[in-house]
Amino acid sequence: MRAALGCALAACFVACAREPASSPARPVAFPPPPVLTSAPLAAPSALPSPPVAEPQATEGYAGAEDEPVDDGEPLDDVPPPLSAPPKPHPLEGWSEADIEKQLREDASVLGSMSVGRPGAGALINGVQLPESDAWQRVDAAHEWGTQETVDYLTEAIGVVRKQFPDSHPLFVGHISARHGGHLSPHISHQSGRDVDISFYYDDPDSTHWYARATTKNLDRARTWAFVRALITHTDVQLILADYSVQNMLKEYALGIGEDPAWVEGLFKGVPGKFRPLIVYAKGHATHLHIRFFNPIAQETARRAHRALLALDRIKPPVYYITHKVKKGETLGMLARKYGVSVREIQQANHLKNTVIVAKHEYKIPRKGGVSAPPRVVVPPRRLPPHPPRPKSESAKN
Repeated sequence: MRAALGCALAACFVACAREPASSPARPVAFPPPPVLTSAPLAAPSALPSPPVAEPQATEGYAGAEDEPVDDGEPLDDVPPPLSAPPKPHPLEGWSEADIEKQLREDASVLGSMSVGRPGAGALINGVQLPESDAWQRVDAAHEWGTQETVDYLTEAIGVVRKQFPDSHPLFVGHISARHGGHLSPHISHQSGRDVDISFYYDDPDSTHWYARATTKNLDRARTWAFVRALITHTDVQLILADYSVQNMLKEYALGIGEDPAWVEGLFKGVPGKFRPLIVYAKGHATHLHIRFFNPIAQETARRAHRALLALDRIKPPVYYITHKVKKGETLGMLARKYGVSVREIQQANHLKNTVIVAKHEYKIPRKGGVSAPPRVVVPPRRLPPHPPRPKSESAKN
């Protein structure tokens, strides 16, 4: 069924796609990265309700992605020293009482919050990816992210459009559901920081969502320009791509004179310093999976976590509901109904045996809430030592 939906959606995009760009000209120079400024705190006016783990529409996704499980922050083994003092957070000086009061009165003032981890999180005050002629939304209902994620994505695509104005629109797949939480078929995409996005293609027949990248259809110049912009213009945490795509991009980057040591570090990391930014994951020959650090949204979520729990806007990792026992129900029936073990119900209610009494209420443990996020250390951007230089020019120097 999913495969059929994916094929149908792909056929739709082939029919509606714009005229593909002509063969790319080799870029002369890449623009310098901008100075990072604080992301705006604009956000929807209403505070969303807690995320609910329900099955959701997944048109265009042929199957579950084999994504790495996010075990915490930061991903870098040894974060390098910051080149400049970090800018103060917008909530600097706010007490927990101030934050809770603002959540009660007008949560939108606090801006986007990426709560928890990409694989077990929530999104507060999310921002929907807007419409644009630079991209095409595959599933707009599930393209909600933090303000920073949306800003970073549009910035990187904008860099490519400045270099190649005739580029076809990229196809943007899932980011997160409006309030975060589980989004089928993904492991991640729960906290507004993950984005699935297509490649740029040379072949008109491949200009649609979920087209597999090959040596015959991948537009290396534009796709590398996009990846490079993510690395130099945003706080990207990782980029998932198939080895076949990695090899094509690496060959192209070295061919236009990118610094070999810098390129090698992006794909293989530097032992004892940092992990690679461009990482292999099965199933990513049809699209890139991008994850961003969100220095503002993650820190806002950390500071607001207790208040969010107190106001029942999110659930803790383990929480409890009550069940009033009906005549004839057994502890085993309750365990099967709620998807927990008999032992867990016994522990929650201090039961020494399996006897339960009709019309009595018992606590049922539930999992799937959001744990307190750690303080996030965002490493400096990995900027190249110089703009790309053709090999002939490099040889002269």
